[in-house]
Amino acid sequence: MNKVAVLIDLELSKKPGGHVKFWQRICESLKKEKLDYKLEFFFLGNENTKKKINDFISFNIIKPIISSKLLRIIGIDADTTDLAPINPWLFKKLKSFDLIHTTDQLFTMAKTAKKVSKKFNIPLTSSFHTDAPAYSEFYVKKILNYFPQFFSNFMIRKLSIHKKVKYNQEQKIFDYFKSCEKIMINSSIRLNDYKKKINPKQIILLERGVDKKIFKKKIVDKKKFFKNYNLPKNSKIIFFCGRIHELKGALFLAKIHKSLKSKGYKISTFLAGENLQGAQCKKIGGDNLFILDYLEEKEISIMMNICDFFILPSLHETGPQVIFEAKQCQAVCLVSPGGGGRAIKKNEEDGIIINDYNVDVWCKKISNLISDKKKLDYIKRKLKNDNTQKSWKDVFFLKFDSNWKNLLKTQ
Repeated sequence: MNKVAVLIDLELSKKPGGHVKFWQRICESLKKEKLDYKLEFFFLGNENTKKKINDFISFNIIKPIISSKLLRIIGIDADTTDLAPINPWLFKKLKSFDLIHTTDQLFTMAKTAKKVSKKFNIPLTSSFHTDAPAYSEFYVKKILNYFPQFFSNFMIRKLSIHKKVKYNQEQKIFDYFKSCEKIMINSSIRLNDYKKKINPKQIILLERGVDKKIFKKKIVDKKKFFKNYNLPKNSKIIFFCGRIHELKGALFLAKIHKSLKSKGYKISTFLAGENLQGAQCKKIGGDNLFILDYLEEKEISIMMNICDFFILPSLHETGPQVIFEAKQCQAVCLVSPGGGGRAIKKNEEDGIIINDYNVDVWCKKISNLISDKKKLDYIKRKLKNDNTQKSWKDVFFLKFDSNWKNLLKTQ
């Protein structure tokens, strides 16, 4: 039986981010399925272990050689990956596989896979899940701002170092894709740029699934919820789910909350997710801003059904999972164009895209919607009638399984 390796160069933790969750949900949907090949996933962790999921699927946990946790001392608090140029143990392991799939293009597992693919003529495919160049631009700029102003101004304004780092990483990704047989990429991620530099026949449009048993419109006890948090009956609920961090727009949302309150609106804002900057959000937002930390999916679904607005101000997303889930719960989503906007089909119909990253602009839009019940009902009706969302199992068999099988047949 053929063997397929899927490399996720991130930690498999109890509180994973969206990239890891993508593959966890895929695996969950396949637990009772019979596959035509063995499927092994590789994650990072504190010790080397292997776990069998079923007769066809297993998880390998490997320790990073140079953990990116080392960079936290200089303020880089992104998800942990491996920064080594190659992993010799993984190199040896991958030689026995018939196809290798990477889920990033810049770090250790992806670099190792590329070398193995080239040396042993093993088909390589890849999917684009995280906008790493945009994140790098953010962190480089943040680090430079720690230096004296004359130096940071020179490096940022004169030399544009942060933009050069982003550009260089983008070029590395393009170069990596040239080594791949197939590339799975979200339809909203600058497809025209990719088609100019890569054979369009290589590109598969990547989609995201939703567990429709969990994320759906349901009856929730709003009165009990309001009582638990001692909220006024006419309070409007804003919900945010993701890493509670400025990169995801959490601090920006705290400022929106504060501004709406100052204008007399009865607003309660709830932030759920990995709590990196929750204390700062609370300090900015003040009363009726709640940090829920990490919630299970069923609890997230309940919050999505309770909220009046699901808000994700993040500027950089490849395919924001929470927006697809919120839409299934018929929550009205407010997003940025390059962030959650990638999951909105048509502005003002299945969600609201706000182009200006300005607190006053967002507050005005929210206040207008609060008084426009007709508009809110229209959006919810559109969401209710949209039956196009695929399940995780559909996504796997349509996008990954079918293309992998075709490549395996040619071997």
